[in-house]
Amino acid sequence: MGSTSSTALGWPPATADDCIPPKKRKTWCSVQQPVQNHDRISTLPDDILIKILSLMTVKEAAVTACLSTRWRHLWKNVDRLILDVHTFGMQMPENTNNNENPDFWNQEATKFVTKVNEVLRHHNGNGIKKVEVNFPLSSSHASDLDRWVAFTAASGSRTLNLILSGHHGIIATPDAERYSFPLKHFVDLRGCQLRILLLSMCSLESVSAKLSGFSYLHCLSLHRVSVVDSVVLNIMSSCRALHHFSLQRCHQLITMRTSHAELVYLEVRNCKSLISISIHAERLECFSYKGHKVDIEYECAPILHRLHVFFVKNNECPLDFLGALHKLRSLTLQFPTCLQVSRVLQHSKIFAGLKKIVLCLLTSWKTSICSVAYLLKAAPLVEILVLQVYKLRLLIDWVKTARFGERKILSPMMVYIIWFFFWGGGGGQI
Repeated sequence: MGSTSSTALGWPPATADDCIPPKKRKTWCSVQQPVQNHDRISTLPDDILIKILSLMTVKEAAVTACLSTRWRHLWKNVDRLILDVHTFGMQMPENTNNNENPDFWNQEATKFVTKVNEVLRHHNGNGIKKVEVNFPLSSSHASDLDRWVAFTAASGSRTLNLILSGHHGIIATPDAERYSFPLKHFVDLRGCQLRILLLSMCSLESVSAKLSGFSYLHCLSLHRVSVVDSVVLNIMSSCRALHHFSLQRCHQLITMRTSHAELVYLEVRNCKSLISISIHAERLECFSYKGHKVDIEYECAPILHRLHVFFVKNNECPLDFLGALHKLRSLTLQFPTCLQVSRVLQHSKIFAGLKKIVLCLLTSWKTSICSVAYLLKAAPLVEILVLQVYKLRLLIDWVKTARFGERKILSPMMVYIIWFFFWGGGGGQI
């Protein structure tokens, strides 16, 4: 990093000429015209100019340093640091397998790390609202990543997105060890203002002490993170203000226990080793699950009123996932295969207070369309029915058979707004 000049990296240009292509420099020198100074924008207060610069990429903001001495150091105060290939103008092939050309990826990773270090070295480190790092890195860059995390915490940033998978899910070479996020850094960390934390393609190790640095954490998202049940429970116990918690593709989770007094939204998706989930959350309003069938125990969820269940395996019925949810008002269900009428009727009491039902149909229900009618009959207060269908054929099957169910089973006083969504393109209302 020390051997690379800031001019070569673009942080910032040394002179105004560094911002002008060679052909234009000649015109600039040869044309001499008196120009009146109408630079009113430079008369604005620093805080307003910094807000304007924060709307740009870091590289674009740094280039403004060549405008005048008034702008020279303003970019060092931008409050949003989005650090990715776009920021640094790096051209990364979208469909390249890292394992096919590890030397190329190692060179690009070194280049990216150098550029980020240069940015953080010049930045004042005050008043930052958001830091996002988006690039496929691994444990081999742990020392730099630890320094970036420490910089974020010390700067008072409200948001940290650490996405170590790059665009289109591209990751570091498969045999590379994942970066271990330094939870120990947040033990006894006073003054940390972190509100939103998103981690992707890293790991979390156990820490016995409370994480005081997470005291104000409002939203926590773990995507493709290697983490075990006990670590999740310890993190939640440290996040006193946690309202939103999302877990996606965390395949080491087995028996997940969610216990939190302030949690409002819980999302669990595609955790393939998961066996059971227990929920103890007095203020939980929405629970969203996607994956295979698991055991669910609602120890305490008295006001849960929105439930989204997306099953992905055939012959698994998401209705078995419901439990006794007396406040349930909105229900979203994905069926890999058509539902049997008898299974709906077995759960008819659950639907008594429903106002909205969303059905995601992955296969044709031509021979079982009456199941939907019986489901609606079991929910007399439903006002909105939304259908999401995968193919046009499924919509045709519905239109041909739904009228029969409506005449024979549904009350004519019910009001429905029915939308058909075609995954992969468009939708419409009937």
